[in-house]
Amino acid sequence: MINTILIILTTFLSNSIASNQYFITQPKNTTAMAGTLVTLPCTVGNKQGTCQWTRDGLGLGVDIELAAYPRFTMSENSCDLQISPLLPSDEGVYQCQVSGGHGVAPISSAPVSLSVNSEPGQPYIVQAMEDGVMEVKEGEEVELQCESQGGRPPAEIQWWDGEGRRIVSDVTEHVRRMEDGKKFKTVSILKFKPSEGKQIKCSAHTDAFPNGKSSLPLMIEVIGHPKLEVKKLEDGDSVKILCDTKEDSNIKWSFNDIEITDETASILEIENFSKSYDKSKVKCLVKDENSEHYEVVKIVQLIHKPKSDTNPKTKLKIIKDNKKTSLSSRASKEITETNMNKKKTMFTCIVEEEVSAEPKYVWIDGKLRNITSGENVDATNQKKKYKCKVIPKGTKKISRMSKNMKKISKTMRKFSKTLSGMTSPIDDT
Repeated sequence: MINTILIILTTFLSNSIASNQYFITQPKNTTAMAGTLVTLPCTVGNKQGTCQWTRDGLGLGVDIELAAYPRFTMSENSCDLQISPLLPSDEGVYQCQVSGGHGVAPISSAPVSLSVNSEPGQPYIVQAMEDGVMEVKEGEEVELQCESQGGRPPAEIQWWDGEGRRIVSDVTEHVRRMEDGKKFKTVSILKFKPSEGKQIKCSAHTDAFPNGKSSLPLMIEVIGHPKLEVKKLEDGDSVKILCDTKEDSNIKWSFNDIEITDETASILEIENFSKSYDKSKVKCLVKDENSEHYEVVKIVQLIHKPKSDTNPKTKLKIIKDNKKTSLSSRASKEITETNMNKKKTMFTCIVEEEVSAEPKYVWIDGKLRNITSGENVDATNQKKKYKCKVIPKGTKKISRMSKNMKKISKTMRKFSKTLSGMTSPIDDT
């Protein structure tokens, strides 16, 4: 009798354990990007009941296709919940539940949180909404405001000038939660006093979206200063820059604020542009007969556009206009041949910058020349033609030579005095 009772009890317990539902996989805390597909796993062993998910305590439904939530679906073979595309409004606390019945107990997973990262919205400069140009007086303080909405986590806004340099001085940033309570709005304010015309833009990014987005640029123009012109060039391109002036005006050109000597024509042609001169600035300076100083009347920035398999060297060429006299190609050839027949003299060209390596380019006769190590280069003035060799750290070397020559000269004078003292008694006898 006792044995019979034990057998019946054991069979009952075995059937009870076998009929219980249990979780094979359960959801866990998840962070995903907005716009992607996210799956919250929920696999049930010995499933007897019906699956249902809750969000923030509210049931989403028991059908595979959740009619009230068209972006939500449950898997046919499991209780997995899929959301696509994921939106910031989908954030919340989720729980997988399986109903019971017929002696089977219902089960529920541990509640988990779903967080959604949202890409920052396109940033924009408020002052550039109506017009992409702002005119200011010299010395006037400019205040610009850049906004980006919809980021989660909040976007970080950065300011940039037209040459790709970040502006970090006098910048303040404010963040506030948007009406939906999920996303954020970031506002950044930049204050500065422009001394010349420049281009300004802002960008927005987060750690989750490091590439970020950039605003449309705003052009700041200082009244009384020339506008910054931008010319985009590929490797090997040529471009002519015209400086409109009065007929009796004196003209000179500068390249990255270095004067191009002996160049006074009104047109500057850039031939065979290369990447090494990306973001360089060419300026035209003018002085009329009533002025004492040259005034910048034109600024052109050269921007490089990538182009494959070419790497030509860059040079500057002056095109003489009808106001200036010019040599014909034939006359120029005759002068070159005449100079070649004259006695050649070797000179040394000293690099102004004290660099340890030999330079790749030198200015010769108003042209930018590409040179190789140890190469002699030609230099001319209005009357003569010279051969030059570039010497790195030439200024220091010449200075040392000068000091050594002074020491030698001083020693020679002392030696001369000593020699005079030695020879004087002999002359007296």
